[in-house]
Amino acid sequence: MYVPPAASVFEQILWWMEIATEAFILLRSINARLYGKYLAFFIYLSAVLLIDLLRFCVLTLHPNVYAPLYWYTQFLHAGIGYAVILEIYRQTLNNSPGVARIARTFLWGVLAAVILKVTWNAVSGPVWSPGTTSAELERDLRTVQAILLAGIIALIAYYVVATGRNLKGIIFGYSAYIYASVVSLAFGALPGYGLRPGWRLVQPIAYLAALLIWGCTLWSYSPNPAAETESKIDRDYKLIAEQTRRALSRARSFFKMGGEL
Repeated sequence: MYVPPAASVFEQILWWMEIATEAFILLRSINARLYGKYLAFFIYLSAVLLIDLLRFCVLTLHPNVYAPLYWYTQFLHAGIGYAVILEIYRQTLNNSPGVARIARTFLWGVLAAVILKVTWNAVSGPVWSPGTTSAELERDLRTVQAILLAGIIALIAYYVVATGRNLKGIIFGYSAYIYASVVSLAFGALPGYGLRPGWRLVQPIAYLAALLIWGCTLWSYSPNPAAETESKIDRDYKLIAEQTRRALSRARSFFKMGGEL
């Protein structure tokens, strides 16, 4: 969260609570041997904790350089959050390796496209501003993440994918934070809204709520139930793959015959 040097007592208390909760969840994950089970998610949480601690130290010792540091570290903060999306998709499609492979390639492609778009806008602009660039990157990534979360939730509901308590908590907590962030960034960019101090609190409050959800649902290991039979998503994937192979085979035969039907 962005805490200006003249932040209110409530904002500072909110920040301390976030740091304490992050540290507690990470310590609990190590004690309960959860860290390696959801590696990408806990790497994200570890990175956020380190960034928060760095920002807190700078704000305390050198408040005059806090704002530039915040915007530079926001690049990392916005990008590393994508790890949670990758973890959610990996865990959800764990029993469907073919679908998981396609989803992983698609997700990395989307991330690369967003970063290239923001980088191009920054380079082609007349003046480069780290604040503007990181804000644009955060807005675009949060929007993409919101769409991807809606997609995986729809997939879980349509195919009735069995999920454990841990995965449900990760999805629910991160969804609450992302959708609150999208709303906050959208309204915060409107004239007259960005200057209202209340808008600075939407994201940190939503993030603290997500941390509390994770603290409860990740208390102990609760894996996804194992599928006893072939799932509907696997059957659909095999059907589409077979139809694709047939279409490609017909196309190759068509060109080998010189384009004659």
